Amino acid sequence: MARILSILRSSLGFAGEAGVWKFLALIFALLNLKSLPFVWHIRLLKGLFIHLRTSRLRLATTPGPSTLFQPLITSSRSGSLECDYNLHKSNSTYFSDFDVGRLELIVSLCTHGIEETRKELALEEREGRGEGAMGKGRFEVRLGGVSCQFRKEIKPYEKFEVWTRVLCWDRKWLYVICHFIKPGVTLPKIYTLQPWRKGRQQKDHGPEGNRRANGNATPAQAPHPAIFATGIAKYVFKKGRLTIPPERVLRASQLLPPKPADHKTPPASSTPTPESTSNTAATVSIVDQITPGNAEDVVVASLKADVENENGEWTWEKVEEERKRGLKIADMWGALEGLNGEFAGDGGVVLGRY
Repeated sequence: MARILSILRSSLGFAGEAGVWKFLALIFALLNLKSLPFVWHIRLLKGLFIHLRTSRLRLATTPGPSTLFQPLITSSRSGSLECDYNLHKSNSTYFSDFDVGRLELIVSLCTHGIEETRKELALEEREGRGEGAMGKGRFEVRLGGVSCQFRKEIKPYEKFEVWTRVLCWDRKWLYVICHFIKPGVTLPKIYTLQPWRKGRQQKDHGPEGNRRANGNATPAQAPHPAIFATGIAKYVFKKGRLTIPPERVLRASQLLPPKPADHKTPPASSTPTPESTSNTAATVSIVDQITPGNAEDVVVASLKADVENENGEWTWEKVEEERKRGLKIADMWGALEGLNGEFAGDGGVVLGRY
């Protein structure tokens, strides 16, 4: 055995005193693999490849209206290179894990719809009709903004899960949220797109736990104790300078149920207007509950989706109810756009340049 180890050390370049340092450097790199150069890109490409391949297989269950607001789970750990001087996961590193979850969610739900919409717009452009004729250029999915609220620290090498799902959409933006949570606290009962996985029955946590499991959380309730952090992001679908309403892509993805005859899909526009007027009263009702001491709790608790229906079916009215509920939070976050006006930019007095 000693001879075999000696041969391995020599062949791998770990012989001698320098070999010890090489070996320690290798162990350190392996313990911080996700922080090495290009590993973030590999994680994204891996998720993209897996979901593109899965979406082309004939699965027993495919995305539909009932899956629109269901979360997708990704897992990771916080390596030492992700930690700051407080010895916990640095705030800047949450966004890279959010990137991976968002990409996998969009690809798993909207791959078919994005392909169909791209083809439809290209045909419309060639024939000089419809929305395709209004926009010149490639069809793209662009990130318009991201924010994160921190609740509890993630310690070095502590494992965590990222639950990512669609929150809502308006005429321009598709809003996506994620929750960084402690693994094993919330156990899925069913994996919709992975029927071969075995789900676990939720433990009985009493009336409070049952309300959470059924998605009946209200803004007055405290957020789930397993949450480390909560993030929100918004995407826009573009063809050149033309903005494509998210509803068109979601419908092409077969994620929306049949809509009433009197409902009209908002048209594409190069200068879309936010959909906030119809929710003003509801938004104010939530804002009225916010105080300096409970603002974070109210917002996080309001992000709980009611993803279960009594008869298991999602009608257009049910989807619209959930969309507008999420839009109350998105409207408040969108109000932060006003911060752009806080930049004076007048070249006046400053503290210094460092």
